[in-house]
Amino acid sequence: MTQRGADRIVADFPLGEVHLVDTSAWSKSRNDARFFELFDESARRGLVATCDVICLELLRSARDRDRFMVQSRLLGTLPQCPIGRRELTRAREVQVELAAAGHHRGVKPVDLLIAAAAEAAQVPILHYDHDYDVIATITGQRSRWLAPPGALP
Repeated sequence: MTQRGADRIVADFPLGEVHLVDTSAWSKSRNDARFFELFDESARRGLVATCDVICLELLRSARDRDRFMVQSRLLGTLPQCPIGRRELTRAREVQVELAAAGHHRGVKPVDLLIAAAAEAAQVPILHYDHDYDVIATITGQRSRWLAPPGALP
């Protein structure tokens, strides 16, 4: 089942092209042995991108300062999808369109920013979050589920 550009699953893993990987996919991949090595292989191949918002979310979970610094350095080696004025404006535009359809309260603002960064960088989003399917109904951008919705704890 697709929704205007949103794929329901990831068929090719390790990834075959750069994806902006949402925090939801990061955390699910860390907790599921089926994805752990494949995800890391994709990262080693330069196919896992991030952005400042995702880095902030991921670094929040660091257990201590040393782990924070290690994770920060590792995240800094990944391709980056910048979030600037243009992406902020685009996130607001999409939110307005979602409001017109009555869906603006169901999508987290941070997901709007992440989607705008991916759209500007012209890369798909890898996620485990329904928000990106909703956003794709407006933007038409590609987004892929790490696994089918509901398949992972």
